[in-house]
Amino acid sequence: MASKTKVKLTFVEYAKEDLQRLEPEALAGLLRERVHHNIEVPLYPILVRGKAQPIEGFGLQAQLVFDVWRERGLPEDTPDIVWVKRYLDIAAKIRVGEPVPLEEPLPTPFTDEEMATVHKLIYQRRSIRDWLDKEVPDEMIDQILEAGRAAPIGCNLGHLRFIVLKGAEEKSWVWSDISTKNAAVIIVIAHDTRVACAVGQDKLVPQNPGYDAAAAADHMLLMAHALGLGAVWLSELKKTAKTSDLHIAVGWTAIGSIKSARPPLSEMVIRRPLASTKEGK
Repeated sequence: MASKTKVKLTFVEYAKEDLQRLEPEALAGLLRERVHHNIEVPLYPILVRGKAQPIEGFGLQAQLVFDVWRERGLPEDTPDIVWVKRYLDIAAKIRVGEPVPLEEPLPTPFTDEEMATVHKLIYQRRSIRDWLDKEVPDEMIDQILEAGRAAPIGCNLGHLRFIVLKGAEEKSWVWSDISTKNAAVIIVIAHDTRVACAVGQDKLVPQNPGYDAAAAADHMLLMAHALGLGAVWLSELKKTAKTSDLHIAVGWTAIGSIKSARPPLSEMVIRRPLASTKEGK
């Protein structure tokens, strides 16, 4: 079967020899993408149907990439590769028709207390552009970066990169519309173009890196707010670098600002079908 010897995507095709030559960062992105599209996406409809019939070739493209990853002696204990290996084990069971019991929890509604925290986080967050001359502890920066790492990302590519800038000199490396003469930290959200090129996203969905960066930035802003910090999203980076999608500035708020208000929801929702009701109810 072709899937045993080649990895075929919309704009890219790899033989095993090609995979041996890929840079580790690009190979890792391809591995995560193949597990996502070759196993994760088709898996759950199969499990919902509850059929245990063998599916020949299921997940073999992802397996081929991982085999090369292992042959090259690349790390297998990072969280993303552990995730990869779990799906590969499941795919192997699907190929021979073995049942795949999953015990992953379903979403449950938040309690009223938890929901109050969610509302506080979402509806009280605001953009801050004026900060005290007070350093942001590294521990808080770590929490903000971890929030960005947890954000949704297209095809689980893992191609986002975070650059933390402190001090006026470092912050001057990035063109921004805020003053760099304060203690606020700038976090640049960029992406590794090698990963997008390896999976063909640069041609198929070139907008995706910007979407991924936006999701990470939103998570970071919410975490900053939860930590009692003030932050702002800044996206004009054309004068800096093509791989830089946007940046955020984070610091201790100098003055409370009036939270911006949005138009009424009725003006923003263009179409919303109402829930169907039975006649007479």
